[in-house]
Amino acid sequence: MNRLSNIVVSLCLALAMIGVSVIVTLNIRDIYYNDIDKLNIESMSGLSKEEIIKNYDYLIDYNLNSNVGEFQLPTLASSNAGKIHFEEVRDIFQNVKLLTMICGVIAIVGGILQVRKREFKFLKNSSILIIIMPVLLAIPIAINFNACFILFHKIMFSNDYWIFDPQLDPVINMLPEEFFMHMGITILIMMLIVSIILQLIYKLIKKINFQD
Repeated sequence: MNRLSNIVVSLCLALAMIGVSVIVTLNIRDIYYNDIDKLNIESMSGLSKEEIIKNYDYLIDYNLNSNVGEFQLPTLASSNAGKIHFEEVRDIFQNVKLLTMICGVIAIVGGILQVRKREFKFLKNSSILIIIMPVLLAIPIAINFNACFILFHKIMFSNDYWIFDPQLDPVINMLPEEFFMHMGITILIMMLIVSIILQLIYKLIKKINFQD
């Protein structure tokens, strides 16, 4: 029973931390703001920096908020297929938030019970689980990000609405693949940091217990 509870807590803690990494990264809007200049998004999209930021902020708010109306960018037109795609993207992020909260609650409650029993291995196990994903993902991404980008969309979506026509959905012109790569790298870095922190906490606790 102890082994099963350890596995459950470890897995939930890992999933919660991965979810937090995704949500936090999405909230770091400066990643995109900096890319506006670095990737020449003004030139690519034909939009002013102020207009780009206004539409990007809408995208983030739309994906993160649970209560929103019909998808409608502030200054850009959207096709029906484009609206459906962004609704599906929002559903994914809302599910990530829900999963993160559920796993977070289980991890906190289970973690407290484990600590009371002086069982700390769940920290080490979670650290390993979290580090496995960045390592496994970083290799193919480094080799061919474009192929990974396409594969991700084919897995996550049951249609091809993510293939935008710039004439019908000009928002695609302000969302270059390089930006998504920067977001992905940030998520992986955050996961790596969390993994290291959990590992350090585990080693510190083991050291203190050994001394006692």
